[in-house]
Amino acid sequence: MIKKIYIQFFLILILIGISLIIFFKYFYKTGFKKDLKLSTEQTINTNKSLIEDLTYLSIDKKGNEYKISAKKGNIDKDNPDIIYLENVEAVILFQNSDSISIASKFAKYNTKNFDTLFNNSVSVDYGEHVLKSEFLDLSFEKNLVSIYDNVRYLSGISSLKADKAEIDILNKKTKIFMENPDKKVVINNLSKNGNN
Repeated sequence: MIKKIYIQFFLILILIGISLIIFFKYFYKTGFKKDLKLSTEQTINTNKSLIEDLTYLSIDKKGNEYKISAKKGNIDKDNPDIIYLENVEAVILFQNSDSISIASKFAKYNTKNFDTLFNNSVSVDYGEHVLKSEFLDLSFEKNLVSIYDNVRYLSGISSLKADKAEIDILNKKTKIFMENPDKKVVINNLSKNGNN
């Protein structure tokens, strides 16, 4: 009788162990969890997958969130981890800190590592700062936001034009500079009525 109980207990432990191994190997994502919400059906048209009104939400171990939404998305037929987005809005919400909002007409989003290349009428808002450009490269692997091609910066008291700006995601430090060392960043002080 006792031998039967030990055997049953041992089999239950093996079953629990196998279940945990399967769970951690196939279902549990370390570092990020991903939630894909699709409000309309997926249609396949000429080897492309069109998704409308989509939102991806990623949360890291520290509780920081990255949410990206788009009106439309096309899945790359050669690489299903890549989605080309239209009319894009993204928000990075930091624990106990300001958020960064990004908007653009188009973006290329990697569903595996969450890296995103925004392009065409890019706008970045964080705190009192506004940056506008044609391209923005968001890399979670490097913890870096690179903004380039016709960069314009606005704050309450000044504006500037430069070739490139970089924001360190972890410490939120911004570096604005020119690619050509012979050129200078153009800074304008704004008067109360908005004139230079």
